[in-house]
Amino acid sequence: MSLSVIIPRPARCLHRLAKLDFVTRDTAAKMSTSQRETTFFLGNGNKIDKETFLEKIADSKAKVIMVGENHEDSTAHQLELDILTKLNNARTSKTGLSLEFYDRESQIVLNEYLSGMLDVDTWLEYSRPPANYADYQPLIDFCKTNSLPALASNCPRRYTRMVSRNGKEYLNQLKNSSSATLLPPLPYSGASEAYTKNFIDIMQKMGNTNPNVPTKMLDAQSLWDATMAHSLAGFLDQVDSVLHVTGYFHIQYKLGTVEHFHRYAPGVDILTVVILPSEQLDALNTEQLNIGDLVALTDIDTL
Repeated sequence: MSLSVIIPRPARCLHRLAKLDFVTRDTAAKMSTSQRETTFFLGNGNKIDKETFLEKIADSKAKVIMVGENHEDSTAHQLELDILTKLNNARTSKTGLSLEFYDRESQIVLNEYLSGMLDVDTWLEYSRPPANYADYQPLIDFCKTNSLPALASNCPRRYTRMVSRNGKEYLNQLKNSSSATLLPPLPYSGASEAYTKNFIDIMQKMGNTNPNVPTKMLDAQSLWDATMAHSLAGFLDQVDSVLHVTGYFHIQYKLGTVEHFHRYAPGVDILTVVILPSEQLDALNTEQLNIGDLVALTDIDTL
């Protein structure tokens, strides 16, 4: 989740982790300025080529394909468009796109843009796009050109701010209000033990060693996960399969959004694809193994 763009201020560095999770600042400073080729792997570390990578995604029986990215990675954004194009060309069933950074209040505007009722400037004016909206516009325009549905999957940011300040129970007062349509079913589930551990580890890497600080931030992160998962489960009533683009922390090791999705749609298969900026591109290191069903390593020096 690109918490640098949204919600709780203390967590805003969370998605800078692509530089901190798998490479230190010192090693990053030593990298070459020439871009190296992206490498592709099965989650178990077996190396494959790009075409096999794309074919495995297209041939998967999974109804939900979750792609986790670093939001600053331009190589990841191009690869996501390659994946969507491959799915559209290879699958005869109806495929849709889902995006983390657009919220449910923007769905009507998104539908109007996809139908051709709005020009791009009007779309951007009323959809509350992320700061890096240009990175996702090619995906949205691909859907428009190919008549594919797209999903604004998240809750409005004001709710994650509420939770980060007041805790997850604060939202329960909205359970029977019209606002509930913008949220997952309340009360929503909190983070699992494994997800919590990963979150705290990240906070410690950022220098926050106070064990009490991350609690509300983690609740806000879980609201983000739960809303996306609930949106995806409902979207399957409209499409046969969906490509969901999100920050890699939300889906790594099949935690976060994946866990919440299984609560809302038990038995529905998910394929996780993680695209990571990395110093080492020749092989997956210990932390990268099984971070996704499929893994792509991009040149961290391009961030």
